[in-house]
Amino acid sequence: MEIECVFFGPIQEATGTKATALTIEPGTTVAELITDLTAEYEGLEERLLTDSGEIRDSLVFTVNKRHIRHLEGEATELSDGDTVRITTSIQGG
Repeated sequence: MEIECVFFGPIQEATGTKATALTIEPGTTVAELITDLTAEYEGLEERLLTDSGEIRDSLVFTVNKRHIRHLEGEATELSDGDTVRITTSIQGG
């Protein structure tokens, strides 16, 4: 299966690219994708995950423009043709 990952802000800086196409196995979850990405891009793990391995609160992961929080979180299974976006959350005051 092919998916696209699109990166923004510090995640784009860490990967050195705006987007990448990836071939994944059927049933791959967002958590497994994170493992694959951190193995591929040096220094990305510190930007994505806390010391305890949780996704940083300052990040937003979407699958086809839907926040994974409104899907199945890190257990969200990816499908052929999906677009995963990883960006920082916008904070204001």
